[in-house]
Amino acid sequence: MPVRSLLRREESYALHALLLLAEEPGLSAVEIAQKLKAPPAFMAKVLSKLAKAGLVESRMGRAGGVWLKGAPEEISLLKVMETLSGPVALDLCATLKRCPTEERRGVCYLKPNLVRMNLEIRKALGGLTLKDLLPEKV
Repeated sequence: MPVRSLLRREESYALHALLLLAEEPGLSAVEIAQKLKAPPAFMAKVLSKLAKAGLVESRMGRAGGVWLKGAPEEISLLKVMETLSGPVALDLCATLKRCPTEERRGVCYLKPNLVRMNLEIRKALGGLTLKDLLPEKV
């Protein structure tokens, strides 16, 4: 059975690009795409979203390139994921006032557990920063 990733491709590329920029600031979008073996147009789209969210800045000209806008310890995985894809939830049932099972049966025993897991996942992703994923020398 094939493995299903919880991270969307766009989120994965964004995280890898941010880690690369923490180690090698000032790379061009093309260089980032090459080093990550990513489609250049797709990487440009990802970097554009990260720039709009204030996570990176792009400078034009001879000394141009892309830089992290904040310190690695200020950029959590949750922030990156939500910047690209919106709020993170394990299942939408936990975000509804009344899920379909509650509508049908009056109670849903799954929902409280999904709510708890959502909180734990958000806490874990929010507590893990780029700095945590970098070698100590950076």
